[in-house]
Amino acid sequence: MIWLTRLRQRSNKRRRLETILRKANIWVLAGKMYLNPSLRCSQVAKAIGTNRTYLWEALGRHGLGFQEYLSKFRIIHFIEHAREYTDLKGAEIAELCGFNDAKSLNRYLKQTLGVSLSYYMKSLSNALSEEGKVKTTT
Repeated sequence: MIWLTRLRQRSNKRRRLETILRKANIWVLAGKMYLNPSLRCSQVAKAIGTNRTYLWEALGRHGLGFQEYLSKFRIIHFIEHAREYTDLKGAEIAELCGFNDAKSLNRYLKQTLGVSLSYYMKSLSNALSEEGKVKTTT
């Protein structure tokens, strides 16, 4: 019967950690908190009513550190808004997406999409200019 008690305890802990992560996702997304480059794990933990140890553990179950977790939201934000950034420099784009610098944005873009920031932006500019040519000729 001890094994059954331990199994229940593990299951309860897993549920608590999933709840913590769900609350963190809601808080980070709802307020676009990921755009704050100085956001700390302890701030998120406090806002959702837990401590950073439990938040770290919840993230760790998904193979993520806190910066990787935030960077996923930041990359999604970048992709969704990249059309608006075609005339901006890398550092400006990084700042608008919550990264500390263009180097960080570039690193996470390469990890996530396999391309550099400059390649992505050039490809996007080319696609937009082709799109403009198609629209004006029809």
